[in-house]
Amino acid sequence: MSDIQQLVYASRATFQSADNGGGVEPEVARILMQSRRNNPRRGLVGALYYGDGCFFQCLEGPQAEIDTLYGQLMKDARHRDLKVLRRQFITGTSFAGWSMKYVPAASDVQTLLALHGKERFDPYAFDNELLDAMVTLLHHRAEEGLNPMPPAAGRARAGTPVPAVQPAPAPRRSLGVRLAWVAAAIVVVALAVLALR
Repeated sequence: MSDIQQLVYASRATFQSADNGGGVEPEVARILMQSRRNNPRRGLVGALYYGDGCFFQCLEGPQAEIDTLYGQLMKDARHRDLKVLRRQFITGTSFAGWSMKYVPAASDVQTLLALHGKERFDPYAFDNELLDAMVTLLHHRAEEGLNPMPPAAGRARAGTPVPAVQPAPAPRRSLGVRLAWVAAAIVVVALAVLALR
């Protein structure tokens, strides 16, 4: 059995969001810098979304490292009300090129919420279908080639999901193509859920 786990959790920010003209919230930028510095040596990868005062993070890596990091996150004063939304073993990582991919408050997230009848980003109220769709969206955004982590220094240890070379950025897709992809992913998830019933 694989030792690689996926942990998806939500939390609420304890800081006031700054009006920075649509840029990255300064406190979120600090979190990203720390993650991108520390996660490669732990063999962890993932993606982070921040919206409406809530964090939504998907982490992937060795179980022991996930446990250690989650313990540290529970003590981090920048957020509260941590809630594990999903924790499962996986066969391999989906964010292998990212120590921490940041997904900005993008229109495709707003479209996804609207498709599920949500007006605000509140991951505490996500059902399994919306949780699956949000994780799929994070994977898709990671595949777009934005914010890759730097190449690994020296040689990566066996099993560590760190690329030896930095991936080339993928071309930016139009909003229409991205929305069509999100809609297709939602249909696939819905069909999978129906097949399990």
